[in-house]
Amino acid sequence: MLALVLETLGSDEMKTRSLSLVCIPAFALAMYAWGQSETHWEGYKRRTLQSIIEMFGDEEFPDSSKNYASLSGEMFPSKVKLVYLAKSRPLPANKKELLTSWTTSRGRPATTVDLFPTEVLFREGTDEHRIAVQKPLLASLPKEVKRGKSFDGYIIFMGTIKKVGEQKEWLFAMNEFDAP
Repeated sequence: MLALVLETLGSDEMKTRSLSLVCIPAFALAMYAWGQSETHWEGYKRRTLQSIIEMFGDEEFPDSSKNYASLSGEMFPSKVKLVYLAKSRPLPANKKELLTSWTTSRGRPATTVDLFPTEVLFREGTDEHRIAVQKPLLASLPKEVKRGKSFDGYIIFMGTIKKVGEQKEWLFAMNEFDAP
C-alpha cells in the first residue's frame, strides 16, 4: 500500500518527504516501546518503605473525628529489601476502596483492582508491613522465597488511610520480586 501511495506522488523529492513522514514517527514509536520494556524495572529506585513513610508521616488531616484517605500523586517505584514472613490475608475493604480510587484517578481499568486480592506480611528492618501483592506473584513467592529469607521487592506507593482512633495505614503494592 505504501508503494502505491509513493507512485502516485510523482517527484523523487515528494517520495522522500512522504516516506520520511511515515517512517520517522513509526521508528520513534518503536524505539519508545522498546525503551519502555527494557528499562521498566530499572526505573525502580533502591530505597526503603520507611523513607516513603517518613516523607508522608507528618501529613495532618484537618478533622480528627473523620476518616480520611489520601492518594499519592507519585508512585515512588522502589526496589526494597524485604524479609518474607509467609503470612497473608485478603486485602481489607478500606484498602480495596483506596486501591479503587487510586486506579480510577490514574485512568486504569477497573480490573486492576482484581490484580491485588491479597496482602502479605513482610519485614523491613524491625518494622512489619502488609503489602498488596499482585495475583500472579502469590503462587511463585512462597516457592522462590522461604519464610524468614530476604529478597528484593518492586514496590509502588498508592496512598494512606486514617480511621478515627486508629493508626495511619499505608497502601503499598508489589509488582515483581527478585528471589535470591
